[in-house]
Amino acid sequence: MSLVLAAPPASGQVPPGGARLSYTRGPGAEGCPEEQALRDVVAAQLGGIDPFVDGGDGRRVEVVLARKGRDFLGEIALYDGDGRRLGGQEVTSAACGALVEDVGTALAIMLRPVRSAREPAPSPSSAPAPAERASAPLPPETASPGGAPSGPPRAPAAAPLPPCEPAAPARPAERRGLALAWPRLQAGAGALIAEGLAPAPAVGFSGFAGARWEAFSLSLEGRVNMPVAAERYRGTFYGVSSLGGSVVPCGHVAWFFGCGLVTAGRVRHFGMVNASGEALWPYAGLGLRGGVEVPLSYALAARLTGEFVANLARPQLRLPGGATWSVAETSRAGALHLVASF
Repeated sequence: MSLVLAAPPASGQVPPGGARLSYTRGPGAEGCPEEQALRDVVAAQLGGIDPFVDGGDGRRVEVVLARKGRDFLGEIALYDGDGRRLGGQEVTSAACGALVEDVGTALAIMLRPVRSAREPAPSPSSAPAPAERASAPLPPETASPGGAPSGPPRAPAAAPLPPCEPAAPARPAERRGLALAWPRLQAGAGALIAEGLAPAPAVGFSGFAGARWEAFSLSLEGRVNMPVAAERYRGTFYGVSSLGGSVVPCGHVAWFFGCGLVTAGRVRHFGMVNASGEALWPYAGLGLRGGVEVPLSYALAARLTGEFVANLARPQLRLPGGATWSVAETSRAGALHLVASF
């Protein structure tokens, strides 16, 4: 984590009534934790007190998260009731969950005067009574009519105590990784073009659903490839199509991701005019996938992928006339999906 200080606010600029919070997840940071996670981090370091209020006299804190290269950037700005900027900070981190905790730590330090102002005054039993009595002025001694002191001499009053120094900032609370690690659900659908499962490149469609963490995702995918002509025999085109499913674990860095791929399905051989002679054969393979996911809004993104699969189970089809055709040793595919996050 790195902090870049820009006109830090002076102690006391935040009123005892708190400040309004504006929390925005900008481009590339749509998967960062929600506002409540930031409030929880700040409150945990201020003794359970949430310093952010909805009303107040106009003072507000703005937090904007965004992607900056390979890191995440958090910008903090503090404004007074007239809209004048009082100060701010910039916080960077390689992980978005850690960034939210670092931003919360910075805000807790900024807003610490709120805590001291809202804490109840100490009870009389906890007040340092000896120090108060020592600092109170004593009445002057009076002499008796005979000139002798009326009692034993009194000790001189103790010097007043120096003013209390402001308390040092408390140590940041330990990061609560699990509290900020809830995944977002994702679903997507799109078109593809594949080669290797049919005699010629085939157009198809696929859809998936899964869970997305900050740097990892896991999804289940279904795919269908449209029929491709394989052989013409006695005026009939025989075709080959495929239907399959995959388990896809992926690692994510910024907009880019790489995945492993475990896929299985069946290849269908049939007469495109006369359905007689239809047959199904299973296939299976292992592969790799890579791509880029570009955010379009908070909940939508466009995903472009390419993959390479080594086919472990390769069905061989016997075509009319004694010819044969089999699934290739490797297959390739490219796809464009629209992805929704929830």
